[in-house]
Amino acid sequence: MLRKFSLITYFLASTVLASDVGDHKAGIWSIESAQDMTRWIIIHNIESDANTAVFHIEVIGRKHGHAVWQIERLVHHMAITEKALKASVKIPLKSGAVYPESFNHAYLSWQKENNGMGGAICDTSVIECF
Repeated sequence: MLRKFSLITYFLASTVLASDVGDHKAGIWSIESAQDMTRWIIIHNIESDANTAVFHIEVIGRKHGHAVWQIERLVHHMAITEKALKASVKIPLKSGAVYPESFNHAYLSWQKENNGMGGAICDTSVIECF
């Protein structure tokens, strides 16, 4: 009985939280963790991304047991559809950030691909695209 309640609660919570991707101003969300690492995404430029339905994110992580400042950049930039992003996020976090320089550099490189039209856009999930 408890397992059934937990599953129902999880599905209801994940549906509600995922629907507010553009409204979560902090822009940092937890995503599926790896066996040895907790992972998050940071959505950059939320306001403009929400209008285009393509979000620009960075994926970060920290190995279990490591200090809070020992963050690894797993993906410097990823363009992702709103549907794929909603399928990926778990819980919004109230705070957290990293310096944006590596994201900005990777984003500029992505913009230059295909004669300035931009590069690939993930349309499945964050985990499947990196």
